[in-house]
Amino acid sequence: MLYELRHRFARWLAYRQTLASLRQAPDSALADAGISREEIRERAQHASLRR
Repeated sequence: MLYELRHRFARWLAYRQTLASLRQAPDSALADAGISREEIRERAQHASLRR
């Protein structure tokens, strides 16, 4: 149970960090990466699942 809680917290933390990073990125950097502002949440969620 503790392992699951730690794992969920780590995923949530990765999501929040990725979300913050993408939100701070300039539009030109996002465009270079092929990411639109509307996709930021989806991309952050996807990134958190890979960890």
